[in-house]
Amino acid sequence: AISGIGVSNFGHQEPTIHDRLRKQLDAHLHTMVYGEMVQSVQQRAGALLLDTMPSALDCVYFVNSGAEAVDAALKLAKRTTGRSRLLAVQGGYHGNTHGALSVSSNESRKSAYRPLLPDVEFLGWNDPKDVSRIDDTVACIIVETVQGDAGIRIPDASWLQALRRRCDEVGALLVLDEIQCGMGRTGTPWAFLQFDVVPDMVCMGKALGGGMPVGALVASKQAMSQFAQNPSLGHITTFGGHPLVCAGVEGALTCMNALDWAVVE
Repeated sequence: AISGIGVSNFGHQEPTIHDRLRKQLDAHLHTMVYGEMVQSVQQRAGALLLDTMPSALDCVYFVNSGAEAVDAALKLAKRTTGRSRLLAVQGGYHGNTHGALSVSSNESRKSAYRPLLPDVEFLGWNDPKDVSRIDDTVACIIVETVQGDAGIRIPDASWLQALRRRCDEVGALLVLDEIQCGMGRTGTPWAFLQFDVVPDMVCMGKALGGGMPVGALVASKQAMSQFAQNPSLGHITTFGGHPLVCAGVEGALTCMNALDWAVVE
């Protein structure tokens, strides 16, 4: 039903994806904690993914779900800026982990788990008047490029561009959540490509794995390097970048790259 909640963008039993999975099953499964050993399938999946990104977004970190990617983005925003204040928008939904739920606005999902993260505030969706609330105390603002849980709401390009300009002015980071709207679902590989905006980070999941459980955070190498030290292994996951999952990513991206975007509606 409904593509497995945004997962099966390329259908079920897709031959290209299944071929990659079978080959990886015959090769090996888990070997070591992600990041401690270079594995070719991770490199191939990462290279295919970064080929779909603007050049400024040149580093990917694979995790186990879209919500984990959001949590990683919030951590990295705080670490990179040295700030603690987080902004999100009304109607936004980013997942059900502690951090992702904190920046989601649906109170019926949140009330049983309060208190959640402190220093979180919500701007009006697509509201240019609220853009000025982004100031030099803000670590990041996280926005679904196209809202899903709130009812497939497409923002004005001028609003997303205003968020980008304001973040640049005050040194805040713009995080776009493409977990549901990405992977070709809007007629381009990533929805933000239609809005003439380049974010500082992109969160991904769902269809990225071709049916396998995956999430990914894409940012610049400079930003992502903050996870490398002080503390070392500042963001680590046992099963993130699992070779079988990355084979699914490789298959899904191969399918997406084969699409004729001129005829995709």
